[in-house]
Amino acid sequence: MEIAEQYIARSIRELRKTRRLTLQHVAAKANISKSFLSKVERCNVSISIAALSRLSNALNVSIGDFFDGAEPESEVVFVPKGEGKAITRTHSNLPYQYEVLIPRRGLRVMQPTIISINGRKTSFELRQHPGEQFIYVLEGNMTYVCGSKAFEMHPGDCLYLNAGAPHGPKLNRSQTVRYLAIHTVSVSALHSKA
Repeated sequence: MEIAEQYIARSIRELRKTRRLTLQHVAAKANISKSFLSKVERCNVSISIAALSRLSNALNVSIGDFFDGAEPESEVVFVPKGEGKAITRTHSNLPYQYEVLIPRRGLRVMQPTIISINGRKTSFELRQHPGEQFIYVLEGNMTYVCGSKAFEMHPGDCLYLNAGAPHGPKLNRSQTVRYLAIHTVSVSALHSKA
């Protein structure tokens, strides 16, 4: 089985090259450095979901396109239990596990993902990306920070936020959490694909 980071790196590079875009152009549109993008494409560093979201907008694709090969468009997508793509982030301070529930979105506006975090292995970091985000806690507890507000979240709690505001989960070392996150892609990215 291919390592997730290698698959994502190859997908980013192929999407950029098929659009005949330079590293500099894509990096500038995604608000990341050219050297960082180059390292991502060579699989020398891991990339956060927030940076992937900015890259998806820069390349006018969905985040799901980084995880899957070409598939026919469909109005209905069924993914049996356990067949979502599990992606484990190995960046030193972001060892999250993401399970992309719908492998490819095409022109869909939402990306549902299950995120698992162990507080013992991660540090707190705020992120920003285009769109909106919905969070529903499945297991465990966490504090979720949105701008200047912090919410204590437990199983069954949900949160809806503007993802352009700094946000992120904050766990102490004894906490673990598993939650559903659904985020939207920007409307301009969808229209440019149509």
